[in-house]
Amino acid sequence: MRRVLFTGTLRFLAPQQPFLFLSEMPMAQNTETILIVFVALTGVSVLLQACILVGILISLRKTSKSMLEATADLKATVVPMVHSTRELVERVTPQIVTVSVGLAELTERVKRETTGIDFSVKEIMERVTAQVHRLDSMLTASLNAVEKATGAVETAVSAPVRQVNGILAAIRAVVGTYRSESPKR
Repeated sequence: MRRVLFTGTLRFLAPQQPFLFLSEMPMAQNTETILIVFVALTGVSVLLQACILVGILISLRKTSKSMLEATADLKATVVPMVHSTRELVERVTPQIVTVSVGLAELTERVKRETTGIDFSVKEIMERVTAQVHRLDSMLTASLNAVEKATGAVETAVSAPVRQVNGILAAIRAVVGTYRSESPKR
């Protein structure tokens, strides 16, 4: 007996029947045509997917390069600001100490000489108030400068971190989309 492949199953033919080729069968021609079309569509789909992946790679490289530039710009901006704030605090600290020492000396002098001096209480209070106002203005200016520097550093650091988080979320979504199984029919 001869065996002939016909639509995925084997048929046994009697010896007196002629041998049939797959191309001679009308159903086989349709199957081959459909198979060729599906192979071509699969090839085009794979090529399209490769193009999309290359596009994603290029966009990720551009994003990475821009993030590196933004980080360098941020570093160039924040580091001098931190140094200037540190210098301001170092420069103001001796003045604050001097004012505090002067205020302490004034207070001690007032305590010692209150019995022997004819200064009025009003005049002493004006001097103390002037020193306190001077100290208050210096402390306020210093703390305002530190607060501005802190706010600038916080703003400069939080914006790129949010952008990086957004980029990472997009990458996770793209990877999750490509990893997910296609729905079974």
